[in-house]
Amino acid sequence: MKKEIKPIALTSNQIINHIKESIMITDVKGRILAVNPAFSTVTGYDSAEMIGKNPRILKSGKHSSSFYKKLWLGLKKGGFWQGEICNKKKNGDLYTEFLTITGVKKKNGKITHYLSLFNDITKRKQAEETIRHMAYYDPLTDLPNRTLFGDRLKQALAQSQRSKQMLAVLFLDMDRIKVVNDTLGHDIGDKLLKGVARRLKKTLREADTVARLGGDEFMILLPGMEHAEDITKIAEKIMQVLHPPFQVGKHELYMTASIGISVFPFDGKDSETLTKNADAAMYRAKKMGRNNYQIFTPSMEQEVFEQLSMGNNLRRALDIGEFEVHYQPQIDISNGNIVGTEALLRWNHPKFGIIPPSKFIKWAEDTGLIVPIGEWVLRDACRQNKHWQNDGHKVLRVAVNLSARQFKQENLVDMIERVLKETALSPLSLELELTESVLMEDPRAAIEVSHQLRSMGIRFSIDDFGTGYSSLDYLKRLPVNNLKMDQSFVQDLVSNPSDRAIAKAVIALGHGLNLAVIAEGVETELQRDLLKSYECDFMQGFLFSKPVPPAVFEQLLKSKKPQSELTLFGEN
Repeated sequence: MKKEIKPIALTSNQIINHIKESIMITDVKGRILAVNPAFSTVTGYDSAEMIGKNPRILKSGKHSSSFYKKLWLGLKKGGFWQGEICNKKKNGDLYTEFLTITGVKKKNGKITHYLSLFNDITKRKQAEETIRHMAYYDPLTDLPNRTLFGDRLKQALAQSQRSKQMLAVLFLDMDRIKVVNDTLGHDIGDKLLKGVARRLKKTLREADTVARLGGDEFMILLPGMEHAEDITKIAEKIMQVLHPPFQVGKHELYMTASIGISVFPFDGKDSETLTKNADAAMYRAKKMGRNNYQIFTPSMEQEVFEQLSMGNNLRRALDIGEFEVHYQPQIDISNGNIVGTEALLRWNHPKFGIIPPSKFIKWAEDTGLIVPIGEWVLRDACRQNKHWQNDGHKVLRVAVNLSARQFKQENLVDMIERVLKETALSPLSLELELTESVLMEDPRAAIEVSHQLRSMGIRFSIDDFGTGYSSLDYLKRLPVNNLKMDQSFVQDLVSNPSDRAIAKAVIALGHGLNLAVIAEGVETELQRDLLKSYECDFMQGFLFSKPVPPAVFEQLLKSKKPQSELTLFGEN
């Protein structure tokens, strides 16, 4: 005979008091009748302080009257409203909540009460804002970065086409900044670049944009120009404002710039052409002795065409085997063990020696050769990893970068499957790295392709995380395993509080999404220790090893030395 189950009687107060979401109940006139403990935890108001009050006590002043009119219109029409709202706590702090208001009705359909249920999403919104700022602003100078500059240039071009006004693009390359970095250190060089950024901002109009592309390169957008001489006057003014010495600590430093100028509509009618031509004019300014500006002329295009001969050299390098793959270990921060490696392309040029990809990858992208070169890198990395496994080494994952062009290939999945089959490497031993910008170009296609590859057992990392813009909605739908924190946030981690805050945010975001976080560019023990205290999972960088040829990497795998001695192998 079954034992009779007795029902448990619970009051409505007992129920709402144990619900984790914040709850507020009002009558139709807006008088508060009840709140639960979760509500008090978020707002700071206890039940006695709220009963009989109106919800407007929480108003932050961040929303217009039309916002609240729409809210009440939705409640009166359908008895329901849902959305994000910024409110104010008892102590005056603002917070963001995701709020759902539902009308409680009698049998006759008349609303008698309103039930408000909300979650505090302040931390999530702050994380989104941090990531958004990281996506569009240079972390060193806080100037707009290349992405934001490109967006503003496109908008300005559309406006110039309507108004029939000129627009100018200035490409600035700071002369001899490398000398400062090499002689006085990167810290002094970075402070100098910050000083340059401040002077440039003060020189320009409010409507103008100055951006830092990275390194010692800046771009300036001058919209709404009526006379050509106004453009050259601004270029001269920039040179003048850079002329006085910069005082950086005890050092008095002099800085000049080479400036290239292109003008819409004469030198191009789209952002890509204007940028390319301003770049060509800047190189002419350098050839003319630096510390001057040059306006683009059609003759400069010849120099660009000569540079395109790089494409022929790259094809020859691929055909005769001048490319090499070097490997940089990825370290488990908890025990110092090598858990993986990143495959990095190098060009062993017969005349110039080892050339890093930063010197030629742009040309490979522009000519389309990145596709066959990328496939070669993938095949060589998979073959090498299988070779290490056959020699009895611990099974590691090899990470290979996929470029934008590669990821857009229709046969990408088939190609990767074929390479794995040819090299007999398990998909579990392969990790693909893609940048945020590649994934966000076509998020839906990225989700589809990555899920196909993930179903094979291949892992994914988002490379250079924080330098692009990832929609968190899409990010959680991608089968990503790792976030790779860009080295620009690691470089000044010890001295820059902003970089420390960003590093913590990226690690917290990654862990919140159940992802591991890999820090790139770790060069010092202080950086390592800070990242370890932030609970970063993995690291790679010169502290452990430079990218090295396969034979040297194999020595790393055989080595039983402690982690601190691994740097010896990077010095060969």
